[in-house]
Amino acid sequence: MGIGETQAWEEYIVRAHNPRFTKVSRQSTTRDLGKLFNERRDILKKSVLPAASSVALTSDIWSGNAKEDYISIVAHYVNADWELQKKVIGLRLIEVKHTGENIAERIAAVVDEFGLTDKVFSITLDNASSNSKAMNELTPLFASYLGPDPSPEPQDPSNRTYSLVHQRCACHIINLIVKSGLKRLKPYLEDFRTAINFLNSSNQSIAMFKN
Repeated sequence: MGIGETQAWEEYIVRAHNPRFTKVSRQSTTRDLGKLFNERRDILKKSVLPAASSVALTSDIWSGNAKEDYISIVAHYVNADWELQKKVIGLRLIEVKHTGENIAERIAAVVDEFGLTDKVFSITLDNASSNSKAMNELTPLFASYLGPDPSPEPQDPSNRTYSLVHQRCACHIINLIVKSGLKRLKPYLEDFRTAINFLNSSNQSIAMFKN
């Protein structure tokens, strides 16, 4: 049994937060959350996203504590009031190898589910090589909005380039730069850590430092 189902927890909520609180079971909470999720997803599919003329996508892969990897897909768009909006449209388990083909397949499936295939004008991914390969797979699929380059390759008329924008993640680039810089500062950082650990070891150490 969780702490939320104990009598002590119920009394605490009633006294400290809401005198009208009524306890519900975990099953009810799970059912209500599932219902709310489905309602919000249907609103996104049927009214919110169809009103957007174009969307920009961002995607990344996150590792959970259970050693499971999930790929997130977020749609960014400007609404009728010229306000920038972002909606998480997919958080899918990716239990296969993180190849460009598998990443592209997961992203394409989510985008197709929400009817956005012909509205994508840019995708932001981090700088892993597999993401570059994923873009090679996704670009022809999402080329409807911006279209292909009107000038095909002269030597191969069937080989066309596309205008879909692949944004490199600036935060990831900055993170790589900072990590590279920290490697050069590592000897100094170790000295700082040693000094701080000494100070935090006891009150006597802090007193010695002040003296």
